[in-house]
Order: sequence, then C-alpha cells, then structure tokens
Amino acid sequence: MPLGARLLAALLALSLAGCEGVELPGVKPAVQAGAQAPGGAPARSVPPKPPTQIAVAGVVVAAPEGYCIDTRARKGNFVLLAACSAISQSPEHPAPGRMGLLSATVGKRGSADTALNPDQLAAYFRSAAGRATLSYAGDAATVTITGAEARDGVFYLALLDRAAPPQPELGPARWRALFTVNGRLVSVILHSLKEDPISREGGMALISRFATRIRAASAG
Repeated sequence: MPLGARLLAALLALSLAGCEGVELPGVKPAVQAGAQAPGGAPARSVPPKPPTQIAVAGVVVAAPEGYCIDTRARKGNFVLLAACSAISQSPEHPAPGRMGLLSATVGKRGSADTALNPDQLAAYFRSAAGRATLSYAGDAATVTITGAEARDGVFYLALLDRAAPPQPELGPARWRALFTVNGRLVSVILHSLKEDPISREGGMALISRFATRIRAASAG
C-alpha cells in the first residue's frame, strides 16, 4: 500500500479512537484525464479537491495552506485534516512543504463561558495530573513540556511524549492550542511524523496559523 494511503488509514483509525491527525503524500501519480494509462487501460480522472473548511457547531474549521478536511473521518465535533493530496490520493492537489497530522475539536455550547487563564493552564499541564492527560499511556513520566505560552488570546503548548503512539507513523512531538470561538472552547492538535519530523519552531508556526485561520473564518 502506498505511504499516503497507509497513513490515511492510520488517521482514520486514530479518529475512531478519539485521537487526531493529518497526512502525507507518497502516493502513485494520478493519470491525467484523457491520457492513456500504461497497458492501454482507461485513464483515471483527477478526483475533486477535498474541502478546506467545514462548519462545526458554530465554528468554522479552516485548514492551513496545503491541508484539507477529511470528511470521511468527521466524528461529532472532531475534525481531521490531512494533506489535500493524501486525502484525494492525487498529486494534482496541494500538500504542505513539511507535513504533520492536524485535528480540531469544538467544545459544547457554554464550554468557554469563562476566559482562559494562561497561568492556570500552564501550571496544570506542567503538573503530574496534566502531563498524564497528555500522555498516550496516561503516564505523566512519559511527557516533557517543551513550551507553554499565550499569544493573542490563544494558549499554546509544545510537548514530547515518549510513550508508544497509537500509530507507528507518529513521532514524539506534539503541539496543542486552546482558544475560544463563539462561546465554545476549541482545541487543535498537531502531531509530528516519525519519518519527517517538524522542528519546534515549525510546529508552533503551523499550529498558530491553524488557530488564526479558524478564528478569522469564524468571525464572519
């Protein structure tokens, strides 16, 4: 199975388990529409590009450049995003320069009745109880917090998790962002891939763009 298809299957499994992600190409090139496939087989047309945004409970989840919404993996208020080319299995569609696995979860109505307190959040996630909630194994000892900051109403967290991931394609680095939109708490996550890791700075930049896109799209 091509790498893109294998990762997409892994991400679908993650979404059903309540986890999150995104994805990579490495797929077989699509045959151009109207062209003759090798061996005289009928040519395969380019599939439609997946959507780049979706409305979820009053919040518009808008993808960063190169990413699209995987509508097949939608589960309630959980949305999975992958490289557009990986979802469609077509190199005709875009992909980010450095790929990770993205997801967004929109909270229930009233989940953001009070403003986020960055100091309390940072203290909680640095505590044993908070790190245990971040660990794949539920073990605080596997998690190291590498960054925690608040900017423009968004709380960002960077971490390394040494526990075995639910899918072997995932690396130890993850980033989270928490913010409020239209009275709802929104949590977004970026997973780095084991074979193509994202730098700490790159991860923070990508998840910041993701949060900014969601807030801007939801404001209108």
